[in-house]
Amino acid sequence: MTPNSIEWNLKSLKANPPRQIRLRRIESLLTAFCSIDINESLLSKAKSIFFDHHKITIASFLQGDFIKARSIDEYSEVIKFIKDFVKTKVGDVDRKREIRIEELVFIFPFLINFKKQIRSLLTFNSGWLEAGSDVALFSIYLTDSISEKLAGNYSELDYFIELFINPKRLIFTKEEMIDKYNFPKEDLNDVDSDFM
Repeated sequence: MTPNSIEWNLKSLKANPPRQIRLRRIESLLTAFCSIDINESLLSKAKSIFFDHHKITIASFLQGDFIKARSIDEYSEVIKFIKDFVKTKVGDVDRKREIRIEELVFIFPFLINFKKQIRSLLTFNSGWLEAGSDVALFSIYLTDSISEKLAGNYSELDYFIELFINPKRLIFTKEEMIDKYNFPKEDLNDVDSDFM
């Protein structure tokens, strides 16, 4: 909705309440899922000094910066998923080298970008308002037939991205989100309809 990342702040979106509420929701979720728990280990607390995750931004999230403040132990399920997946492709090759947190930080943006490209392909023809000629219809039908093959076939990618973001499988109620993480109380449907 707001392609220019410079505008991903509350001040820039003040004139557009639906977008501002969406941004506030995203910021709330980033805080809930990517901030350091005060009960974490001393190492995690020390990392939080260098990586201020209380003020994580969408841009830093998309770069995987939140992963840097976590310990590799939190990613045991991610590591198992990686090793099992690679094993299905190359077999039982002996891979004793340990996966490091830096490697996880490195691949996260690639996976997010790939997901964006899939989404772009799935909505490729959403801009058409009308098509009457055979040539236009051919273009739509051909590209749709290719995109349809992608639809629903990226569940492993979604699962993996979710493991990256939420390795502890945290769950929050809406009330917890509002009370602890400043989740907006406004009804977005009402705000959207009022703004039209």
